[in-house]
Amino acid sequence: METNRTITKSNELVRASYKLTINEQRLILSCIAQLDPRKPIPKTRDGDIKPMRITVEDFAEMYRVSDRSTAYTALKEATERIYERDIKTYDKRGRRYGRFRWVQSIEYHDGQGHVELVFTQHVAPYITLLHKQFTTYILKQISTVNSIYSIRLFELLMQFKGTGTVVISVDELKMLFELEGKYDRFTNLKARVIEPAVLELRTKANLDITWEPLRRKRQVQSLRFTFQENPQRALDLE
Repeated sequence: METNRTITKSNELVRASYKLTINEQRLILSCIAQLDPRKPIPKTRDGDIKPMRITVEDFAEMYRVSDRSTAYTALKEATERIYERDIKTYDKRGRRYGRFRWVQSIEYHDGQGHVELVFTQHVAPYITLLHKQFTTYILKQISTVNSIYSIRLFELLMQFKGTGTVVISVDELKMLFELEGKYDRFTNLKARVIEPAVLELRTKANLDITWEPLRRKRQVQSLRFTFQENPQRALDLE
């Protein structure tokens, strides 16, 4: 699989609420990277959604895993609970109006070194037949990122790469990252989620990024992220 594949998602999916492990996230992205976002998901002769296949070799190449046994284990672990993972979508007022699973089926072919995954029909409109309001980025940019929050933050930023500025409320960020009820103290959210993600994107994802808290009545209400791609770092990704 080519390492310069792109990921394209609808903006609605980028702003959806879900939580995947790092290997589950990588598996989903590996499958999306195989799709043409302008066309429907390929179907079988019987009219069923065609399974997406990811091999251990593809997985290792895309995420720069040098040891085959490590890639083998990571891919196997990614299949164990992904069937239970869901997505929650929200309207512009922050009210939930959709909840559905990522995958209809998934099969790990032990000894053959590959996984076959079938997306649900509910996910298809968020990753295919996209002609407006979508976000695209090169998968290689986050191929060595190890934090699920770094990947989610990266996608949120890429939605606004035309302006290089994003303002998001703390409540919305926690909702999208499925951290509601956690990190009630902003200092904890800052230390365990925001700053590690920003640091990782600076060092691994070709971004010059800064952020600042926006306060109201001395309480942090929102976060402003300012970013741009680093041309020197881009040369390293070629």
